[in-house]
Amino acid sequence: MLTLFIVEKLSDSPLIEVDGDEAHHAIKVLRIKSGEEILISDGNGNWVRASVENIDKKSFTAKVLERGSREPRTPKLVVVQGIPKSDRIKEAIEILVESGVDLIIPWQADRSISKWQKDSLTKWQSTAIAATKQSRRFNVPEIVEELSLSQLLEIESETSAILVMHESATKKLSEVVTSKFAELSEIVIVIGPEGGISGAELELLQGAGAEIVGLGPEVFRSAHAGGAALSAVSALIGRW
Repeated sequence: MLTLFIVEKLSDSPLIEVDGDEAHHAIKVLRIKSGEEILISDGNGNWVRASVENIDKKSFTAKVLERGSREPRTPKLVVVQGIPKSDRIKEAIEILVESGVDLIIPWQADRSISKWQKDSLTKWQSTAIAATKQSRRFNVPEIVEELSLSQLLEIESETSAILVMHESATKKLSEVVTSKFAELSEIVIVIGPEGGISGAELELLQGAGAEIVGLGPEVFRSAHAGGAALSAVSALIGRW
């Protein structure tokens, strides 16, 4: 499997130069060699398969062998993630990215233990980029600033569906999500924090038309539930 590197911009040149942190990691950690084939992407769907040509101390160049572009998929898969405990944040983001999320919205829920900090967005984005490379994705998932529940509900549209994962649900996810969901513009999955979603929050979500659904009799960790939900939804709409 070819190693993937993410760059800010993918030029039309037959030779691509990679520098900065990506080059440092490639040269010092991975110890790439001339002639080695790699993948390079701009994180927006555009990619090249290339052969390493020249390796300097702080950069390397690669000759383009093949180009391609991966268009954004529909429906857009959005996960509203109740902010997990600090030691679980990295794990949660990695699982979401590997499971195909398109947009992650951090949510400071009533029962969230950890708080959104000034540098949280940068840290979440950095983790998402690393997970994108590991999972060989060409589209880096978008992460926005933390939003309140009222702000989240304002962006809901008629062509989207909101699915709230909660242990009190009387309906299974598979009873609600059908192949027709593939025709929606986006599917929003709401995951509570470790302490769960409060009664008041559930009322607000249901008032906005959200479906409260269950993922089975087992109780998932907050950091794991999003990945499980994404996997189930992807299978039910025919993406997997």
